[in-house]
Amino acid sequence: MRRIMTIILFVIVLMLGAGFSAINLTPVDINYYLGVLSLPLSIVIIAAIILGTILGALALSISILRLRYENRRLRKKLISSEQEIDSLRILPITDASKV
Repeated sequence: MRRIMTIILFVIVLMLGAGFSAINLTPVDINYYLGVLSLPLSIVIIAAIILGTILGALALSISILRLRYENRRLRKKLISSEQEIDSLRILPITDASKV
């Protein structure tokens, strides 16, 4: 059932994208430092969305890598602390007042 819903959603998005491209065929001039490029409006918008998605994923992956590093460091610290607690549990309990 979930697979069918995914396929239906994909087809709807594909049809909307095709309709969007068909409506926005007007050429747009893109001025950059070395020249001018003329492309259809729909391609410019789609390229901007793709570029934004890639840049957003890159920014997100950098923060995820930072969190994974911190997680790994804290796990090592936890293992060290658990080993220290286990070694202290093995030691016999002595009464300070009898000594």
